[in-house]
Amino acid sequence: MMTATRIAHGSSALGLIACLLAWPAAAAAQSSPDSLAASVLVAAHSLPAPTARLPSNAAPLQLAQQLTPGSLAVNQSQKQLLQAVYGMLDAHPDVLKARAALESAGHDLNSAKNARWPSFKVGTSSGNASIGQGQRRETYTAVNAEVRVNLLDGGAIGAGIRSAEGMEAAQDSVLYSARQNVLLEALTALLELHRFERKAQVAAESAETIGQLAHVEQRRAELGAVGRNDLRRAASRRASALAQQHELQSQRMDAVARFTRYFNYSPTGTALPELAVPEYWMPASEQAALQASETHSSELRESRHLIERATAEVERSKAQRFPTLAGVVAHTKDPKGVIYNEGTRYGLELNWNFGNGFELRDRILKAINELQAQEAQQEAVRRQVQEAASAAWGRWQAGREREAQLTDAVREARTAFEGYRRLLEVGRGSLAQVLDAQLDMQRLMLDEADALYDQRINGLRLVRTTGQLLPRELPEHWLDRLFDQPTLSRVPGTPTPPAPLPAYADAALTDATALLGQRLQLRLETRLDARLHALPDNAPINHALRW
Repeated sequence: MMTATRIAHGSSALGLIACLLAWPAAAAAQSSPDSLAASVLVAAHSLPAPTARLPSNAAPLQLAQQLTPGSLAVNQSQKQLLQAVYGMLDAHPDVLKARAALESAGHDLNSAKNARWPSFKVGTSSGNASIGQGQRRETYTAVNAEVRVNLLDGGAIGAGIRSAEGMEAAQDSVLYSARQNVLLEALTALLELHRFERKAQVAAESAETIGQLAHVEQRRAELGAVGRNDLRRAASRRASALAQQHELQSQRMDAVARFTRYFNYSPTGTALPELAVPEYWMPASEQAALQASETHSSELRESRHLIERATAEVERSKAQRFPTLAGVVAHTKDPKGVIYNEGTRYGLELNWNFGNGFELRDRILKAINELQAQEAQQEAVRRQVQEAASAAWGRWQAGREREAQLTDAVREARTAFEGYRRLLEVGRGSLAQVLDAQLDMQRLMLDEADALYDQRINGLRLVRTTGQLLPRELPEHWLDRLFDQPTLSRVPGTPTPPAPLPAYADAALTDATALLGQRLQLRLETRLDARLHALPDNAPINHALRW
């Protein structure tokens, strides 16, 4: 958050102090170190050389803090994005589908548990019957009511309950996996949108720079100093940069469409907040990553529950070989008494279903084969989880080195480009050399953008594997921390700092930057010279503040 300050009594000499005093409040409101450093840089350029110390009994310095419209827009955009993220975790179609499967498994569990309760049955029958020696035929209508409760079942009902519980737990792990995958894909879509926005800015900057060089070269050609071959080459390079910009804009529109599919709104108007994985979410070593992935893997947990369900199915299949004992209470009502005599029957029923001799055996063998398949699947899932964790750790380590090397390469390429450009301005270089240096810088800046966002995506995948992206017991405002990390890389389009600072301002800026990096609270004992109040408005001020 950028903060503008107004000093009640003072001049441009107080610009640096005002920016530094505004830093604690800005940091508390999630300020951007790049914006604050730029403010300190601009203020330091306007510092006059210190000439005197102020007395200690001067009036205290007074500041009026104001929020810039840009900072309010960024906060509003971040709030809207976080609301969409939390809403997506509950209302995305993949999450709703997994939740419906979980609820269906819950109904199966209730049915398995209710099998222990008595069952009720009511039926009716009607027809004709021959009665007596004369074979007289009469019609009848009878109503039957029966209550049955299972007393002994060989453990089939208990095994069915355990099977339903295992299936419900497996579906709960599927729901958790779906939420993690949706969050990972959504945040990846956000990073891809940032990637193409940044690369399009690089291409636009390159086209603008080449246009400026071409304008200077055209002026030199009109004066007869050089030919027009380099000018044509510059025009070709500028057209190529513009074409690349339009291609990146097209890819950005694809990224916008993918962003809208997940977050359910189009990012128009304000810029989206940057995303960075907190450092303390990362595992300390590869071994820690492998251990955390096995501990928190929802896929492994789902596989374990499926094995429990398959084991329960084997037990239920074996329990069906034993006889069952049920208590029965039945009542039959035949108003005419043609077939039945009215009364209530109480009794026990013993049933032993032998089948055809092969049905039960095949059912047991099928359940055992299913259990073996689930055990083999668990080993395959475990290897996949280890592979994903090891690969994510390796990509994250290599990506960090790649990002650092490309950052150094961009810095050197920019320095070389500026050197060739200054040689061209003094007439000791050619436009071809400048264009080649500019092309190298542009290519490296595009590679740097790819490295930066590839590294952030690698970080997301790593914490997804270790279970830190979306913990099962989600703390409050957990995902807010993804957008609280400062972005230290320079965004393309940021103006290069102007000329070198004076010695005294450079020292002050160095101290201020060190304090900003360490996140320390500034404590300044500043006083205004009381004699400043008596000076005319147009009088020169030759007093400086004392630190």
